[in-house]
Amino acid sequence: MIGIEVDSLAVRLDRLLQATTAQGLDAALITSDESIAYLTGFRPIQMERFFGVVVRPERSAVIVPALDRGQIDDAPEALARISYGPESDGLPELAGALTGAGTVGVEEDHLIYARARALEQVGFELVPAGSAVMGLRIQKDAGEIERIRRACELVQEGLRRAFEWLSPGVVEHALNARVEGWLRERGATAAHPLILFGENAANPHGEPGSRELRRGDVVCADLSACLDGYWGDLTRCATVGPPSEWATSAWQVVLEAQRAANAAAQPGVPGRDVDAAQRRVVEAASDLGAVLHGAGHAIGLSIHEPPFLVPRAHEPLPERVVLTIEPGIYRAGVGGIRLEDDVVVTTGGPAILSDLPLELVDVSA
Repeated sequence: MIGIEVDSLAVRLDRLLQATTAQGLDAALITSDESIAYLTGFRPIQMERFFGVVVRPERSAVIVPALDRGQIDDAPEALARISYGPESDGLPELAGALTGAGTVGVEEDHLIYARARALEQVGFELVPAGSAVMGLRIQKDAGEIERIRRACELVQEGLRRAFEWLSPGVVEHALNARVEGWLRERGATAAHPLILFGENAANPHGEPGSRELRRGDVVCADLSACLDGYWGDLTRCATVGPPSEWATSAWQVVLEAQRAANAAAQPGVPGRDVDAAQRRVVEAASDLGAVLHGAGHAIGLSIHEPPFLVPRAHEPLPERVVLTIEPGIYRAGVGGIRLEDDVVVTTGGPAILSDLPLELVDVSA
């Protein structure tokens, strides 16, 4: 269970019901792990078994396999508890919970096609409604922001430890495994360290391998961890020995780009404008490397959730959305520099949820 107050869960459920009704829907079917957790406090493990929340005026319900029945005891009282045994795939129970609902809004990016077809074949009309629940999830309440801040505290301490463990001869995959273990020992329910050495860091989503750390390398360390249901995600960089001219110049450019993106992250500003702010800085230094991704993304119950800070992001940013701001520059065969913080968008300016210095660390000093 995620430590969310039952009163907060009930408020979220009521708001989703209002949004569903306002769209003229008879019901909403929530199927993504994170949205189920948002409404019930229970984060399922979606494998072959069906989990879902049906939201409707007459009778909302949470549907789970029988082996998870005890996990939903703390869900809001407005949700009827429906469980099913191994003799069922959960679809008859779901259809029963939807009886009388003609038009059902679904999370179109998550509902499995076979289940959608099965519902359509018994007469339900399915329409996209993922924006209804994401419209609620995108704006974090004070409790959610505090949970993300605590996750960032864990991640930034993990980064400090990772840099302490860097020395020539350390193997990439071994260091990543050690950092993941350290994060999990301290309460992380999931952890994704991505610490890359030298030329491997030129691929932002590279796979840690057997590369040994060498003097002169740039290290790009991207750590994320889930604590009490919410994610923190930070990136810092280091060098083994004094930084090269390229590393120093690239780090200075990325630092300037992050500051520009932070300043642009204001309520009402389209996500593309935040991306453009960092892109203007980094693309002006094309001699140092390439821009391979946008300025960042929102974070919360998911490590990546909308809005995404990319050129196609036209929607204005709301208050209290938490964003990663993470510009980077990458040169093939040499390395990559990226700096990332988690930032709350407020009318008073960006509120950064970590206090880890942005310096380019010389781990041999």
